Amino acid sequence: MILTEIFVYEFGQIALVGGILSAISTSLLGNLVVLRKMTFMGSGIAHLSFIGVGLGLLLGYNPSLITLAVAVTSALVLGYLSRKGIHEDIGVGVLFSTSMALGIILINLSKEDSSRVMAYLFGDILAMSWGDVEVLATLAVAVLVFTILFRDHLVYATFDEDFSKILGIKIGAIYYSFLVLLASSIVLSINMLGIILVSAMIVVPSASAMLVSKTYKGMFILSPIISTISVFAGLVLSWVYDIPSGASIVLVQGLIFLFSFLVKVFGK
Repeated sequence: MILTEIFVYEFGQIALVGGILSAISTSLLGNLVVLRKMTFMGSGIAHLSFIGVGLGLLLGYNPSLITLAVAVTSALVLGYLSRKGIHEDIGVGVLFSTSMALGIILINLSKEDSSRVMAYLFGDILAMSWGDVEVLATLAVAVLVFTILFRDHLVYATFDEDFSKILGIKIGAIYYSFLVLLASSIVLSINMLGIILVSAMIVVPSASAMLVSKTYKGMFILSPIISTISVFAGLVLSWVYDIPSGASIVLVQGLIFLFSFLVKVFGK
């Protein structure tokens, strides 16, 4: 009866479809983030994108487009620094607080209504449109194709990049493509969870899958399932208890991680 109530409405249908598409993209890319120990990277790109929000509001342009440009540029710069020997987390640590501070200043100068700013910080999956779903679908297809073609290359490079180069794998181009997709997934998922919580979609399902999966291939299968379940259960909880949808989704992900951890510890 509850499921009939929430998903009979168009906004519920949009939220479910869009949430699942975002879950697929973020979890697949999240596997590579977790395996490469770049968990701080997702949160860092999200916070760096706050500059794009502030700049878009100040200039009167679409904040989403500017945010996407800022996020992709930031990811590529951090990736370049990493290729030059500076680990991603160090670059993110340096820019993390500065980007938030600059974003706050830009938003203050824009005199924008606080409710609109809050939407970018905390997200609102129920406010998504079918247009947003179409964009998420395009991204999901791109991520699926990328994962099928280059997943093994990135995983191998994670453990032995020099050997991968000997095999003729163009790790640099694949790595930068991965960063562009990661930044795009984060920005497009901000509509769901907001800048503050979006990194959970990248890290938590993949971390849960890694705990219970015996192979990295199993991890790539299990993490989208976990993330999809989280979206579905989070939306239902949000409807039943009248609580924020994004926070509900992340809460379910946290509970699944806890369950996975207990299975890992006591299931042996």
